[in-house]
Amino acid sequence: MFHPVERDRPRGTKTWQGVEETTYFDRVGDIGASLETERTTWAKAAASFGMTMHAEAQYARLVRRDYGDAGGAIAADGWRYGDTSEGCFDAASLTAASIVLARHTATPDAGTAAIWEGWGGLVNSAGVAHFVFEPGGGPTARSTDGSAVHIADPSLRERFAGAARHGIGGARSMIKTLPGLSRNKPEPGSGLLAREVAAGPRFELHRGTGRRYVLFEAGTNDFADAAWPGRAPWINEVMWAQSPSILWPDDHSWVLATEIDFDSTLVAGTTALIRELMQTPGLEVLPIRTDADLTWNGDALNRPE
Repeated sequence: MFHPVERDRPRGTKTWQGVEETTYFDRVGDIGASLETERTTWAKAAASFGMTMHAEAQYARLVRRDYGDAGGAIAADGWRYGDTSEGCFDAASLTAASIVLARHTATPDAGTAAIWEGWGGLVNSAGVAHFVFEPGGGPTARSTDGSAVHIADPSLRERFAGAARHGIGGARSMIKTLPGLSRNKPEPGSGLLAREVAAGPRFELHRGTGRRYVLFEAGTNDFADAAWPGRAPWINEVMWAQSPSILWPDDHSWVLATEIDFDSTLVAGTTALIRELMQTPGLEVLPIRTDADLTWNGDALNRPE
């Protein structure tokens, strides 16, 4: 399941081609009204850039960019594409998928959700920032561990402003790039989780790789309700809702996994389940082989010439 992306273009010209991005918004009073913005698919991104969409596609290659530099790519048809969200399946997509997943398990109200322990603010307060725009001073980031990040670099301010214009996905990426958010090492329990949970045992995959998870009891039906972000104990702000890294019903009829460094979510299940997910409105889904290569070099069809 491919994580959706956002694309935009000026309403007036219907294209970013020939438009100076760095100064365009200086002349705009209402940024939201000046842009035509929509959520879109990897398939449409591939079509815009004349690339080939397939099950092992890598988004950056579809928009003819290098990995880590996909955001802001402008296609010949005038659309500007944002980047994907790594490690997080957006809340609406997870809800749409969970409605289907719940029909393919005998235990839709019982299961396990695994949350990677490394997300900022989960086990302690390090790595969390809140942004405010101060008149005349640009945006300021304050982290909950007591440190503060003042964005003095003009290019960094422009990147943050651009991310804000691109929406939540862009802002999430900016938070990851800002310096100094984890300078201190707060004690376990200073984040969202209670100390006994934050300092407790972990579920560990691929020993030594840093893939250690906190486990929560959660059924598929919990995520089939669009209000799930407001109830999840690992979420502080609903608008930044972090999806589970792993979701597994008690009867083990399927498993869902979102690797923290990937921008797609995998589901292993029956042929009937996969077919129904492929036909679900709002989701972009393709079947893959069990030996599929989802690394950067796995996208053999769109390798640079």
